[in-house]
Parts: sequence; structure tokens; C-alpha cells
Amino acid sequence: MKFFFLLIVVILTVPDNLWASVSGECANCHVMHASKQAVTSTPRATLLNNTCLGCHTGTNDGTNSTPFVYTTGTEELAGGNFRYAVNNERYGHNPIELGAADSLLTGNPPGWKAGFNANGQVGGGSPNWSANNLSCAGTYGCHGRHNSDGIFGSHHNHPTTGAMTTADTVGNSYRFLYGIKGYEDSDYEYQASSANGQHNVYFGTARSGAEASADTPVNTHTMSYLCAECHGIFHSGSGNEGISNTSDTFFSDPWIRHPVDISMPTTGEYASYTSYNLSAPLASDDVSDNTVDMSLPGDRIVMCLSCHRAHASPYYAGLRWNYRGTSGTWVNGCAICHSDKS
Repeated sequence: MKFFFLLIVVILTVPDNLWASVSGECANCHVMHASKQAVTSTPRATLLNNTCLGCHTGTNDGTNSTPFVYTTGTEELAGGNFRYAVNNERYGHNPIELGAADSLLTGNPPGWKAGFNANGQVGGGSPNWSANNLSCAGTYGCHGRHNSDGIFGSHHNHPTTGAMTTADTVGNSYRFLYGIKGYEDSDYEYQASSANGQHNVYFGTARSGAEASADTPVNTHTMSYLCAECHGIFHSGSGNEGISNTSDTFFSDPWIRHPVDISMPTTGEYASYTSYNLSAPLASDDVSDNTVDMSLPGDRIVMCLSCHRAHASPYYAGLRWNYRGTSGTWVNGCAICHSDKS
């Protein structure tokens, strides 16, 4: 009887957010023994009965509680669709979960730069990209901590609110991207709208002057910083890597890489960007809710995902539009922000 009483106490004192991101029976995700049906001879971590891609593959119809990242359907999610990377690895990221081993035999990821390690740089302190594959999570992955812990426990410790403004654990970080802030759209941008409340809000910061040309990012919680954990040269500005091939002066010509984590002006060629555009989304320095105001500098922050899809897209380099197409197609993407170039 004493044991029964203690068991009841334990059950009643389980934290409310334990099942925040998952619901249903434990057996939906876990098995009791590694030999149980549908589990290979090599046990998966934490007795999971499926892989990342196995759980996150399906047709998006607006009713799925799981964000699908690989689908044969016509509805795409915010991060894009990995199926394009299967067809052509130049069209996006190709984690090992897609099936084919593809380590970077010729070197590091494009734009690799050591030192973007505030959240634990992808690959660890001494990465060996030629012997390891990109993965969804883990040491060589994007989601979770960049070590063997990966996203361990995060599905059970994710806040119910869409605002991820703390980002000091995997569970309270935007989409389990450790250390990254943001506001999560509840249906993962299924049939998203540019209207307030109908899309994700990505966190950014408005660097300027010396901050923009500095080698060390000002804020390590931005979406662009996450990308910089593998592609740091595309983020930084010193050493003529990102600002200019002649100097490090902010906005000096000629640019050799597109700037990120800066606020887009409201005048000149940018004046026509007056409402949030899903084809070229901008980041915000306020992700406490999912509203943005294009008249505010803090809601007009250019980021990596302004031009790219996180996972993959139908276009080269995971771009949101066909940059390598004819002048009548590629300019439609660039001209969303650079309106007088159309």
C-alpha cells in the first residue's frame, strides 16, 4: 500500500509541459526492447521505433501534428522539402537520413569558418567533415546540441507557446535549433499567409557600422547565426570575407557576399517592401508574438532564410526562386527587396 501511494504522488507531480510536443501512448514513438518488431538489430537511441525522417515524412494537409520535411504532396512547409535534395544535392541539404552517404570529401561545408561556437559549433572543436555526414541532429547536425546528445529529451520539454524567447535549452529553442530564438507558427506554415499571425517569425538583429564588419557576431541567437555555425564566412565581415574586397567599411562597394543580420532601409530601392512577403521573409528583433511591422527597422532584418529554404527547394542552392533562370524569372525574387531593379 505504501508503494502504491508513492506511485500516485510521482504521477501527480510530473511537470505539466512533459508532453508539450508529443501526445498519445509512449509506444507511438518508443519500444520496450530493441528486438521488438520494426526495430533493426542495431538499437536506436532512447529506444525509438523510427528515424528522424521516418517520423517527419508525410503529406501536408493542415491536420498533421508533426512537421513533415519530406513529402510528395504539393504543400510545402517553411523549411522546404528534402525530396529536392534527393533528386539533386545541389538543391539543398542532404543529411545522411536521406539514405545516401555523402561526406564532404573535398573539404568543409561552403563558407566554413571555425569559431562560431557559442552554441557548440557543428562538427565539434576539431571537425572531420571528410569522414562524417551531415545529419538532422547530433554532432554533425543542425537540430539540438552539436554533440552526442542531439535533441535528447526535447520533444518532452517544448513550451506550448509559439514564442521561443529564451533559447537556453534545446526544448525552448526555436524548432529545437539550440540557442536560436523565434516564433513558431502553429501549423508549420501550412498554406501560410503574409498577414500577421499566419507565419513564423525568425529572430534577427540589426548590425550596423563596425558591428556589421566584425568577425564575431553581435547576437548568437539569430537564425543567421545558426547558418553561420557551418557557413560562417557568409555571415562575418572582417578580412574582406563578407563586406568588400577592398575594405571592411559597412556598405562600401563592391559587396562580395550578401549581408545578413542587418536592417533593410525603408527608402530608396527598398521602399516598395511594405508588407511581409513569404517569398522573401525578413527577420525581427521581437519574437514575443507573430506580428511584424514593415515600417519598423527591427522588423526588416535581412537573414539567410530571406533567400534560401532551410532544407531544400526546387532551385539551386535551396533558393526560394530560380536565380539561375532567365532574366524574367530570377529578377522576380531579387526585386522583392530591390524593387527598382525590376
